[in-house]
Amino acid sequence: MRIEELTWPEFEELKGRVDTVILPIGSVEAHGRHLPLGTDVFAPLEIGRRVEERLREMGLEVLIAPPVWYGHTFVLDVYPGTINVDSDALKAYVREIMREFAAEGFRRIVLLNGHGGNYSPLVLAAEEVAEEFPEVEIWLINWWIDFREDILSICSSQGHAGQDETSVMLAIRPELVKMENARGQRRTSRVRIIRKDIGKELFPDGVNDDPSLATAEKGDAILSVVSEKIARLLAGER
Repeated sequence: MRIEELTWPEFEELKGRVDTVILPIGSVEAHGRHLPLGTDVFAPLEIGRRVEERLREMGLEVLIAPPVWYGHTFVLDVYPGTINVDSDALKAYVREIMREFAAEGFRRIVLLNGHGGNYSPLVLAAEEVAEEFPEVEIWLINWWIDFREDILSICSSQGHAGQDETSVMLAIRPELVKMENARGQRRTSRVRIIRKDIGKELFPDGVNDDPSLATAEKGDAILSVVSEKIARLLAGER
């Protein structure tokens, strides 16, 4: 169930029996010349939808919160369309959302993250909320990292706007993907270099991988395995 579609009496009734809320978080940023700026939100939104569907089949309920669209994306801010939010601002914003859910009585908050730059602010926000509400458990799930082995059993590579993300978007919103522009290569650095224009080196055209082998079938397989594993974890199966 999506929170924004409920009336407040419906929400009040549901929170009496549902202890978990999923908050999708992403970013608005460049994803090559072939993927939409909202890729990092579209993915966790779809995973959350599938997780809820799977849990319902298992006889369990979960609430899906409206997503946080904007994230911390310093490196890709060199490209048009990237909307970078300061890390302290993102931390404070997500912290306040979680505080409200905790005050409403939810005992498990799942941050379903779709963007790497959000990681540190989300950890800090979660720690502050956990300190204030010791009865609340916060899960931070970075879907492309936490399930990397599963993804690489489906794709031969993964990376920003790469084969895995492009496949997922082909499965979710194929009309937004321009495969004729899907090209790139893997770039790495032995150490983490922080410089204002480093994104042009590490993410040429906003890509860090070869997306040309992406398919909708691979994307659906990724979404299926990731959502299934998250659902089972939330159901208490390890």
